[in-house]
Amino acid sequence: MLATQQDMLKVDADMEKVHRSQVDLITKMSELSGNLQSLNSQLESSQERMTTLSQKLDDLQSDIARRMNVLSGQVTGTSSPATASNPSDAFRLAYNDYQAGKYDLAVVGFRNFMTSFPKSELAPQVQFYIGECDYARKNYADAGREYGRVVDLFPKSEYAPKALFKRGVSLQQINNGDEAVKAFRRLIKDYPHHELAKSARDILKSSE
Repeated sequence: MLATQQDMLKVDADMEKVHRSQVDLITKMSELSGNLQSLNSQLESSQERMTTLSQKLDDLQSDIARRMNVLSGQVTGTSSPATASNPSDAFRLAYNDYQAGKYDLAVVGFRNFMTSFPKSELAPQVQFYIGECDYARKNYADAGREYGRVVDLFPKSEYAPKALFKRGVSLQQINNGDEAVKAFRRLIKDYPHHELAKSARDILKSSE
């Protein structure tokens, strides 16, 4: 009888060990499942990043191709099909270069635009930004000339009074006071109600 009780106790002990082993196995399986889910999430995130990088690479390659078209058009004296068919895209490309401080490349794009789309509604703005590029590069004489072209070509444009003011400022930078005064006076005469007309008046008063 004693032996039977000992056998039963041994069986219970063995069952307890089996139970603990099952609990440990379930715990490890749960941990493994969690790890797999984490790895899957990381993999999905990596795939999304790869997709995003691939899209950015495609955009960069397309942007480089457009830039090469613009430069090619300037060298050969012709407009590239990609630029000629889309003035908005041509403006955006050049303006992005301007915002990035790539003024040399921006000027190429803006001049290409003026050659391809001289009648575009964006043309006054583009001509103005040609002057802005020269001004940013401290080419004040060239800037003054380009601002003057805005007024000559597009006198009714909203950029004309801005161009006259910047022309005056540019000419002041190279100590061409007489021509600067003419620009400020023309701004006051032709656009008396523009906000920059007041600034022009203040400059003239301070120089008297």
